Amino acid sequence: MRDSARHPGISIHRMAIDGGLMSALFAVGTVLIFVIGVPLGPWFLLASILLGAAIALGLYVWHKGHPVEIADLHHPNPSNGESKNS
Repeated sequence: MRDSARHPGISIHRMAIDGGLMSALFAVGTVLIFVIGVPLGPWFLLASILLGAAIALGLYVWHKGHPVEIADLHHPNPSNGESKNS
């Protein structure tokens, strides 16, 4: 009969990883493990890169045509019908 007290194993959410080079290496290594280990992994990686680039380009173009001024952040448009100059 096996021992009922089993080792919990490695729990990723309990690993302490701070920002910096080692965090980037951990993230890249984790992505590579899934890309290599999952048969459709490279296609999902390619699709996510292309989709992310398309969204970034769309946001860039949007914000070029709709600039946000600092004054807009501190004094939003009044919703009760008052003018902006009051």
